[in-house]
Amino acid sequence: MASPPPSKVRKIDENPIESGGGNTAAPSDTDIPVPVPSIWSLDSIASGSDALPGSLMCPVCFDTITSAYMTKCGHTFCHTCLRQSLQNKSECPQCKTSVNSEEIFPNCSIEELLSNQRRCRNDNLSKLPSTSTKPSERISELLSGNFDSWLTDDITALLNILAQKKEQRESETETTNRLVFKEFLVHLIRRKEEELASIQQQLSVVTEDLTAVESSLATNSISPHPTSDPQVVPFSAPSPFPPPEGGFNGSRYSSNNPQPSFSSRRHKLFQHFDDIEECYFSLRRSNRVLSDNPSSEVNMFSESLDKFTRFSNIRTLATLVYNTDPYTPSSIVSSIEFDRDNEFFGIAGVTKVIKVYDYYNVIRDAVDIHYPVVEMQCSSKISCICWNSYHKGTLVSSDYEGTVTLWDAFRGSKVRVFQEHEKRCWSVDFNLADPQLLASGSDDAKVKLWSTRDAHAVTTLDADANVCCVKFNPGSRYHLAFGSADHCVHYYDLRNVREPVSVFKGHRKAVSYTKFMNNSEIVSASTDSQLKLWSLDAGRCIRTFQGHNNEKHFVGLACTRDYIACGSENNSLFVYYKGITKQLLTSRLDTVRSLLDRERKDEDGLEFISSVCWRSGSNVVVAANSQGTIKVMEMV
Repeated sequence: MASPPPSKVRKIDENPIESGGGNTAAPSDTDIPVPVPSIWSLDSIASGSDALPGSLMCPVCFDTITSAYMTKCGHTFCHTCLRQSLQNKSECPQCKTSVNSEEIFPNCSIEELLSNQRRCRNDNLSKLPSTSTKPSERISELLSGNFDSWLTDDITALLNILAQKKEQRESETETTNRLVFKEFLVHLIRRKEEELASIQQQLSVVTEDLTAVESSLATNSISPHPTSDPQVVPFSAPSPFPPPEGGFNGSRYSSNNPQPSFSSRRHKLFQHFDDIEECYFSLRRSNRVLSDNPSSEVNMFSESLDKFTRFSNIRTLATLVYNTDPYTPSSIVSSIEFDRDNEFFGIAGVTKVIKVYDYYNVIRDAVDIHYPVVEMQCSSKISCICWNSYHKGTLVSSDYEGTVTLWDAFRGSKVRVFQEHEKRCWSVDFNLADPQLLASGSDDAKVKLWSTRDAHAVTTLDADANVCCVKFNPGSRYHLAFGSADHCVHYYDLRNVREPVSVFKGHRKAVSYTKFMNNSEIVSASTDSQLKLWSLDAGRCIRTFQGHNNEKHFVGLACTRDYIACGSENNSLFVYYKGITKQLLTSRLDTVRSLLDRERKDEDGLEFISSVCWRSGSNVVVAANSQGTIKVMEMV
């Protein structure tokens, strides 16, 4: 029995390529009009014929069968190839019929044909111009650079084969390209049809709402293009104090806020048209934008549009200076908070002093020289303060030593001190539903719950990373959210502190602030220069706000109704409306320098907003920067 050759050359598959409804087949070897053997006819002569019959080709190695063996299903292979295939899997390599090594038999008919082939090959080898025994060796010899041994017929045959293979390959490439192009066009048509259906649906909704608006305008006899400014209800109630004539540094206070004109609101509408359009369709998918009753009040989107286009600027009402000592190097304001009645606001920071100011006295003073009602001296730098929602004069603070201190703000004295945190305490907050309950978060990766009546912590929540902020849900006694250095916002039910109710993931860096927009929405700030609005009901982020710069510092975060205020590391205040991703307004804080500092080199590049706070129920916001400058501002 002849042993198989040491290596077998696998032939190129020349089956036709299907394209559409027809076939493009490469010419067979016998159709090649050459006077002498070509690349493939060299192999054919070596096998005894012009073309290798399919019955003499092994389906495994795609070469001439050596030592022919057949399976019980009638397929013939090389004995070695068949054995190796059955060792891997007990099935026929061609038809996959179950076959084992005991169910194969010699194929005498094929073996006889192979014997004739070998005899013819031996006779033809003597006629070849080379002593090579294989076509591959002959081709290698021809291409090795020994061009003197080449015959004209050899070159002609080789060129014909290359030309035909080139034509076949070009045809295959063209067919493949057209198939890919076809797939692209089919997918493009499908996508555009879906977009067209979506646009038609949106157009139907817009047309329906436009008809309702025009009907409402006609019913109320309102001109669609007013020539004079429409009367708009003021955003905040007028102050009982009369406005002064003027103030130092341009401060003003007026109870009659100028109302935006139709043209200014229209300009703001088109300036942020894409964002407003997105807000409109996101609300319209779940709610009707207008009521079926034309005489009813505008709904959610109309209110959103009104709130977004109402304000066009931020003006300064008053300016304060946190640190009046010119020799103190740092004046960063860490926290600003209004009391429960919005009559007083406290300011605290790294100078270890809590200052409480009377809001009305500050804004009505003609000169921006303001004195606090009371000052409370602390033993360490202060990170956060919070007023009690029930006891008017009760204030709590946290500091860099991990101490939580309860104060009587009217007397300026300490009521109780909690010292169980092991590291710096970043945040503290009172529970609105239970005024005796407060929470604090620290770098020791713990959130501690305290009672104003107990000296020790009531409960401790263990976090996986440093806790940067903590906040109670304003509508619940038992729910609390905190942000930490693990880039997440954790929401807990205090009745089960073993695991959180939700963990909101999406920030790329540490979460520095969490604030509740309302009972079901949380706003978080991070040093990835993003604010995110989370829905407690949906358990996901519903909007991301970008525009401010925050990569290193705590820049402050505050929410009131539908507006969000935060600081930026370019020393500017940013105001967002919760329905729009881009900033609504910005205002830069110019640092107030003393006479000794005016000759100092400009340090604007190092200044940043460090704290912000809304005056609840109004459009007044207080912001402070890292140089101790505090501005009371108003959206107009």
